[in-house]
Amino acid sequence: MSGYEENKKDETGSSGVVRDYKGKYEEIKGLKPVRQGTYLGEEGEKFYVALSDEEVYELSPLAYYVWLLCDGQRSIEELARSMSEDIDVSLDELIGPLVSVIESLHDAKLVKY
Repeated sequence: MSGYEENKKDETGSSGVVRDYKGKYEEIKGLKPVRQGTYLGEEGEKFYVALSDEEVYELSPLAYYVWLLCDGQRSIEELARSMSEDIDVSLDELIGPLVSVIESLHDAKLVKY
């Protein structure tokens, strides 16, 4: 198991893997992600970003919003606080989705630290 997953039982008693986003957030909150790629356009609620002619990614509105904020100047903690204020969501509620999106963008090489 990775450093941010743990076994937990849900309300029904079944066990499964639950990500410990707060722990992962603590690990990465000081990093300053820089977006990579080129914005190509949007279609409905799908946003397209290319790393190359052959490598194009379709981003959700949330992933695109996070990608846009990754300017290399602000830390993940600063992004979280800014997003929390902008969309009026508590920091605790925001951390899970933010960490998930940042990790996905990083895995796809759409952001680097």
